[in-house]
Amino acid sequence: MESSVFSRYKRIKMLGSGGCGDAFLARDRMSGKLVTLKCIRNTDEKKYRKAKESLDNEAEILKRLRCKGIPRLIDCGEGYIATEYISGKSLYNILKEGGRLKEKEVIRIGNELVRILSYLHGLDKPVIYRDLKPSNIIIGANGNVALIDYGASRIYRKGETTDSSYLGTYGFAAPEQYGHLGQTDPKTDIYCLGMTLLQMISGIDPKDDLAVSRIKEYGVRGISPELMSVINKCIKPDRDDRFKSCEEIKKAFLTYPKAMAIKKIKLGIKAFVVAACLSAVVSAGITYYRSVSEYVREDARKRLPAVRERLGFARMRIENYIEELR
Repeated sequence: MESSVFSRYKRIKMLGSGGCGDAFLARDRMSGKLVTLKCIRNTDEKKYRKAKESLDNEAEILKRLRCKGIPRLIDCGEGYIATEYISGKSLYNILKEGGRLKEKEVIRIGNELVRILSYLHGLDKPVIYRDLKPSNIIIGANGNVALIDYGASRIYRKGETTDSSYLGTYGFAAPEQYGHLGQTDPKTDIYCLGMTLLQMISGIDPKDDLAVSRIKEYGVRGISPELMSVINKCIKPDRDDRFKSCEEIKKAFLTYPKAMAIKKIKLGIKAFVVAACLSAVVSAGITYYRSVSEYVREDARKRLPAVRERLGFARMRIENYIEELR
């Protein structure tokens, strides 16, 4: 397998390694185009079969997909697949370097992920992605968002009561991905999306159950209650309590800017009213101060001669008294 694969694809650098396989940035010697090449490493027969099953599943799913942000399948064969190479930086590395993202950027990326998931769930045979997390999200230099690695994906089949295998990443995976709660469905991806958004706005590790619980209860400083409300609905343990579809999340994101604009207007009006009240109080105080000052000055002007006269009489009496003492 190796000699035939690498006779067509020239490896440029390793992109990642895990399980029983490696991923490379490679160049197709026939077309000259860059590809992402996934190959199974030499391993025992049992592990090889499992890894091959995952690669074959990914190839079968990618054959059906044509959507911006999803890599196209270029080629597949015994123990390997080649897909369109999508350049950029993983969201995982972006968060690792920066800690968290600004709310506006979280909304933008969230909208793009909802668009991709809506496409997957809206197919005649819906695709459940099952492994949505920052390491599988690529942000291009121009800001484009892509969702890669479809090895854990499956076709949703109405009427089935269970998945053939339970795949996902702890911290991002929905409760039903651990089995005994029925087959995974679009609401499973909605849960994973919610946990991904949660990490984007907070920078916490979703594996930290205590930190996640605190955020659910108290929110994130500097993040609007409107966005937290969307995220909290995505990550409800009971899937019946989550958004029913990505279309509902899309509507929530569409109404989000309006809600924020109305909130800003209300805050602006409130600030204006407070400022106006303070201005009126200060103005009244100044006016009162001026009135009092003028009254005191006028009163002093009228009373001063009489005061001087009394002081003169008092001085004369004191001088007479002193003269008598002599």
